[in-house]
Amino acid sequence: MIGYELTQAEKDSIQFKAYTSSQEFSCALDINDIWYIVLSNQDKKIIENTQYDWILNLPQSEFIQKPINI
Repeated sequence: MIGYELTQAEKDSIQFKAYTSSQEFSCALDINDIWYIVLSNQDKKIIENTQYDWILNLPQSEFIQKPINI
């Protein structure tokens, strides 16, 4: 899945911030310890005219989730 790469500071600025009354950003680390935000097409349309539109200009690449240790 394709996601937007975030720096630590960018992640800290949006993590768990609401962008609708019922949705919030949830960032995740990939297998290479790079922060990502994965957005649906609907999410992109919602944030394109908000204070969070800068996310849509970030580099995009393949997000591969870290394995969950049980």
